[in-house]
Amino acid sequence: TRKFNICSRSGLPALENSSVEGASKGAYTILGSDIELASADLIIVGTGSEVGACVEAAKKLGESGLKVRLVSMPCQELFLQQSTEYQKSVLPGNIPTLSVEASAEHGWHRFSHGQIGVTRFGMSAPGKELFKKYGFTTENITQKGQALVDFYKNVGSVPDLMSRPFFNSFEGGIDH
Repeated sequence: TRKFNICSRSGLPALENSSVEGASKGAYTILGSDIELASADLIIVGTGSEVGACVEAAKKLGESGLKVRLVSMPCQELFLQQSTEYQKSVLPGNIPTLSVEASAEHGWHRFSHGQIGVTRFGMSAPGKELFKKYGFTTENITQKGQALVDFYKNVGSVPDLMSRPFFNSFEGGIDH
């Protein structure tokens, strides 16, 4: 039986639809699972304390008429261990996808077309001020989500992030 001890430096409310089973797969849909993937306008992927702001942004975007799914991704590595079928059921790759993580954007290009993340370091301030400065607010996530949808509507197509070769670059065995 798996047991989780999940900690945060911030006081966070419990998330509706959060799931130990989903978390054990690395990523899962917590909002908008009733929206068929084929008709979704946007997927927002959040991790950690940012998921709360993503929930509010997804609701605001929904009120404006967009069909939005929200994915919680606590662990990219666990998600990549899941079957391709499961991965595509959560993040199909051909729907505008915005990732939000209060860390570096590095690695998110595998899962999202646009990223909100830390692109520079060296700032010092209370946490709420830094979250606003870096763009981890409901307002900014809402704005960037709409901008991403609008961008791909103007371009005419969304590149499929899952349509690429996957190589295992490791060769040889390990002798211990």
